[in-house]
Amino acid sequence: MSEQRDPLAAFDAGLTRSVADDAGLSPDRLRELVGRHQQSVRDNPGVDDIVYEWRNYFHRDPVLERTDAAYYLQVRDHVWDEFAESLDLTDDERAALVAVHRKQVRAGTAVEPAGDDPLLVLGRP
Repeated sequence: MSEQRDPLAAFDAGLTRSVADDAGLSPDRLRELVGRHQQSVRDNPGVDDIVYEWRNYFHRDPVLERTDAAYYLQVRDHVWDEFAESLDLTDDERAALVAVHRKQVRAGTAVEPAGDDPLLVLGRP
């Protein structure tokens, strides 16, 4: 089996610290939440599998950009509802996690997302 990337590889540490400070969370706590989220997608159903599912399920292709390291997506609100429930996030933790994904998409791509649907980064294993 080939070695997998760190689940946090697609996230800039400085950006994560900045979001944590704004949210009143410790940077370590936010990085732990980002890592848990990324690992949960890798474990079930898998990054490529979930992106494939969303591309077929959503009316609009959620992929804004794809690189060797990550998918940059714009998803429906219910996707974050499901992640927040499965990770047992507080409202503040969810808001911080969504914010770090939004800022990372904006920092990692030149694509301008359409509408107000939330943004999501999935690091590729």
